[in-house]
Amino acid sequence: MNSDRIAISLDLINRHNQEPNRNRFESKYFWEELYPLLRASGFRSIEIPYEPVWQFGGRSGVPMNRYSIQTKYESAAKYRAMLAERGIDTVTGVTFDPNLFMRNANLDFFFGASGHFAGEALSHAADLGADYFAISPSPYYGRAAHYHPDLEAKRASFTERATELLRGLADKAAAAGVTLVLRNEYWSLFRGEQILPLIDALPDGVKLDVDTASLTIAGIAPAAFISAQQGRIGCVHLTDTDFVDAGETWKSPNPEFPAHRATQVFRDPGTGSVDLPAIVGLLDRLGYQGPIICSARQTRDPFRALLRTRAFLNQLPN
Repeated sequence: MNSDRIAISLDLINRHNQEPNRNRFESKYFWEELYPLLRASGFRSIEIPYEPVWQFGGRSGVPMNRYSIQTKYESAAKYRAMLAERGIDTVTGVTFDPNLFMRNANLDFFFGASGHFAGEALSHAADLGADYFAISPSPYYGRAAHYHPDLEAKRASFTERATELLRGLADKAAAAGVTLVLRNEYWSLFRGEQILPLIDALPDGVKLDVDTASLTIAGIAPAAFISAQQGRIGCVHLTDTDFVDAGETWKSPNPEFPAHRATQVFRDPGTGSVDLPAIVGLLDRLGYQGPIICSARQTRDPFRALLRTRAFLNQLPN
């Protein structure tokens, strides 16, 4: 596989918990210095996580929503031109996580806010010329259960409302020429193969986002899942892990950083136990031509993670 076609996700930079510090990383200069480093590491395309939080105050240097980009660059077109000057040819996709809006017992608030900002993020993806818009179909299970102790009793109604929201987004995505894909995080209400009935209820144009680490933690062999669902895959995230969820961490309020353990869920690509070279080889044999993204979520030192990711890719047959 030609590694030039593999994108790097900007979730490489942990926006909330780790290095760089907030003042640096909210500054425009930090990101404009980052893009040439991504290109020097062999990446020509990026994925952008959409985060509404940067719209609600503070500085707007973080390029993760429409407000910030319009404030700093006037338009998505000028932002794309800046990227091109620094060697980044395309924004391959935009991701959206509604977890921020699971903050009280009011599901009307959750679905209303999630629908509004997901629509904003989808429009942003279209403005950036992205191939796909990847949405998490639910918040963390544990966060939802905190505000809704009767979550299992509400599962059917929650699924119905999530399906309605996603159908509306699917229509907008089709009109905008962007593929809507569903993320399959291991902490979701729709974890593992539970995402399949949800996607069955949606238009055929809606696809799956295969996250190799999340599938592994949920007890699903990524290679088997890819083979079985190959016609429904919209993008593949090469994520790695050594984590075994022996204590139902997926149901906890902060499942990416398990409590009482000196660990976290994700490892940088090539440093965990997921057989990523075999998965890349399988994608080649299946003739998969869609987006592939490296996601380095072990981001205490993002620049080390970037070099680790490139070292991993250099080991793949090209």
